Amino acid sequence: MLAMSAIEDNSIWSQAVCRSPHEAVPDGLTERWWVAHTRPRNEKALALDLQGRGILHYLPLCRRTTRSRNTGRLTRSIVPVFTGYLFFNGSEEQRCQALTTNRIANTLPVPDQRRLVGELRQIQKALAAEADLKWSGRVRVGDWARVVAGPLMGLEGVVHQRLSRLRLVLNVRMLSQSVSVEVSQEIVERIDTPSYAP
Repeated sequence: MLAMSAIEDNSIWSQAVCRSPHEAVPDGLTERWWVAHTRPRNEKALALDLQGRGILHYLPLCRRTTRSRNTGRLTRSIVPVFTGYLFFNGSEEQRCQALTTNRIANTLPVPDQRRLVGELRQIQKALAAEADLKWSGRVRVGDWARVVAGPLMGLEGVVHQRLSRLRLVLNVRMLSQSVSVEVSQEIVERIDTPSYAP
């Protein structure tokens, strides 16, 4: 398989980050959301394939900078937020079309469509604000909170504290994965449950 060109990479990046949460994960769709568990390193290529087939999809991406251990050189890349996963909306027929790309290991049905949409919109809101995301493990116990001011206003997640810094964890339970974003304690309020929960 050929590597992605820088032009394709930048095109996917601009489409992924420059959209509002409601543009990225729209309302009023008649089909259902699916989670595609991709073959290794096929997330962006699958996004392009689905785009070519007219299948609505959401691939959250972020910029990552790494330093080579050998040379010390910095490398900047655009990577999926959730390695190995892409979300798409379609009928059973479109799911079968997506499988013909040969880029999907399997698809996972989404039992709670509303919750997944809410969680994905939280991720997109953080990405659109170009927040510094850090990867977290599985969903952890903690207080739910909402950001009440600033560019992340309205963002909801689970509160975690690392050393002296407060982090808000944004969960995608379907994948048992999450990302976290640093927030100031002064602009966070406790809530009982997220607004997108049933």
